[in-house]
Amino acid sequence: MIFFDIDGTLIDHASASAAASLQLFNHFSSEIPFRREDFPLIWETALMKHFNRFCRGEISLFGQRRARIRDVFANSTFTEEDCDARYRVFISHYEGLTQPFDDAAPCMKRLEGKRLGIISNGAREQQIGKLRRAGLLHHFPVTVFSEDVGLGKPAAKIFLEACRLAGENPANCIHIGDDLTADVHASNAVGLTPVWLDRIGGPDSQLQVRAARITSLNDLSAVLDGKPCCV
Repeated sequence: MIFFDIDGTLIDHASASAAASLQLFNHFSSEIPFRREDFPLIWETALMKHFNRFCRGEISLFGQRRARIRDVFANSTFTEEDCDARYRVFISHYEGLTQPFDDAAPCMKRLEGKRLGIISNGAREQQIGKLRRAGLLHHFPVTVFSEDVGLGKPAAKIFLEACRLAGENPANCIHIGDDLTADVHASNAVGLTPVWLDRIGGPDSQLQVRAARITSLNDLSAVLDGKPCCV
């Protein structure tokens, strides 16, 4: 069984998030105490801070969104309704901006006939929507999201649940992802074979486990050739 991460692996989250954050800034510029040119990084920092809390089970899905809004508006007095109204502006732009990486669809075509699945940190509805809009959803009969299990990667639980649903031993599964901690080291710790999709060129010293390293999904087939689960 071959599992894929979504954001940063199949879908270009970073570009969509940066562009949507600027739309949020434009809409509420009088309320946001930061410079426009700094705002995408401020947004992404807040996103990762609170989304990681959600993945650890410390905060709800909606709670992490509201905490993010309070951070980037520097306003701790916002009510839930205040936060939700502002988040809707961001997400309405974000969902229209998400696009698959150019190598995603060709990779899926090359893998036709193999068993594929998704292990993703995210809300099921939102992540499924990304795959559907990208024309990729039909490739993945098994999908597991952090929202489903109450914890996200790098927790072992989400990997084990995906293997359970696939009816496979982790030793017979591969996981492809871009995040060293959440995808590579975590899947290795549970017994899956990790493949690091290093799109941005990280230093070799960061890779602390035995894992194949590729810079594009176009290189994946060469890595998979000869592996028992993939032939």
